[in-house]
Amino acid sequence: MGVVRTEVYSKDIPLPNFTAEQLLAIAQHAVRRQALTITAVHPEAIECYYTTDGYSGDVIKVGIHPQHISIQSRPINEYYCNEEQSRRNTATLEQYIIDAATQLRLAERNLHPMHREKYGALLLSKTYKITPLLVYANVLVFLVMTLSGVSFLHPTAQGLYAWGGNHAPSVLGGQWWRLITYMFVHAGGMHILMNTFALLYIGMFLEPLMGRWRFLSAYLLTGIGAGLMSIAMHPFSVGVGASGAIFGMYGVFLALLTTSYIKKSLRRTMLRSILFFVTLNLLYGLQGNTDNAAHVGGLLSGIIVGFAMYPAIKKSNAV
Repeated sequence: MGVVRTEVYSKDIPLPNFTAEQLLAIAQHAVRRQALTITAVHPEAIECYYTTDGYSGDVIKVGIHPQHISIQSRPINEYYCNEEQSRRNTATLEQYIIDAATQLRLAERNLHPMHREKYGALLLSKTYKITPLLVYANVLVFLVMTLSGVSFLHPTAQGLYAWGGNHAPSVLGGQWWRLITYMFVHAGGMHILMNTFALLYIGMFLEPLMGRWRFLSAYLLTGIGAGLMSIAMHPFSVGVGASGAIFGMYGVFLALLTTSYIKKSLRRTMLRSILFFVTLNLLYGLQGNTDNAAHVGGLLSGIIVGFAMYPAIKKSNAV
């Protein structure tokens, strides 16, 4: 039997650091999940209702405010209402709002390099495999090189060549595989350390967005592009290192940042970060002993590959 209820239930749910658009999306998701009947949607509120048996039920207003969402519930029929059911429904809606906010916050965190993987940047997970595997391969090759007698700090050109360094006469003479092996050979401990950090940083962003096989394909293709530019500009040098392919992945990211694939709220921050990395490394390369030709070749290859892969990336996993 229903009871008389005239008061309005009111509940505020603190949700800091969300925009008004995000809060509205959270509220809409929660309302739809509870299968409430929506009567109106405004930027500042969603109006809806539910009935339990055709006679009792509540009119609910989900308000959108700075830093929080409010729930107000009043009976449709104050003389015939189920107070216990109303409280349960309001509590359920509150939980759905919290769940939707948590999911959105996790999605946002997944785009940030400091939070993308709760198990760490060097461990494999469901959406993050290729980047750490590439790092492991680079480190393994470097350790084996060092144990075989190649200098840890200042390896010779002959030693780097013997382990698969990029070299124009050899590549043009049929040793095309050097355009791949050179990416896994590094000229000293500092070289591999710097490239490892750069690869992890870009990989934590890009691999989950692109998918692991597209990420690997892009890495190898841009690395090959970097190697071709290197032998064109430095035909008598031995080129080594992952930096050409890494610049390629930054080029892929630059291409994606010009589209709507990355959320607008993140584009400016990410663009500044990438441009800072690219500019700093190119300027550093002017000091000598750095293959800027490979960097530029990788960057340009990455931009081309990024635009070419964009339709497939967007179709498979829109952000």
